[in-house]
Amino acid sequence: MAEEANLQLESALSTLLSITEKSGNLCKDLKKDFVDSVRTLRYIFMNLKNSAEEQMTKMSLLESEVKKAKAEIQERRAVNLSAREPPSRDGSGKCAVAGVKQVQP
Repeated sequence: MAEEANLQLESALSTLLSITEKSGNLCKDLKKDFVDSVRTLRYIFMNLKNSAEEQMTKMSLLESEVKKAKAEIQERRAVNLSAREPPSRDGSGKCAVAGVKQVQP
């Protein structure tokens, strides 16, 4: 889609330049103004395109950093959950010692 927009822009600017070359009624100052305007528009659009590409690159880098950070957070949560003591079965808040049975009253 961006390539299509570039082609349309270039076509429109080329059409303006060809009009100034074909028209014998335009004075030299007006022709020069057309050519200068087309040059300025090309420069502006080139800078906009470069800026957009830079922003897309930055966004891609930031997205990869976010994915990496999320993975680290999930890993830490998993470690923290596995390090916690399992809840007691009798409701006392203390864990039963392995191999010892607790009898309910």
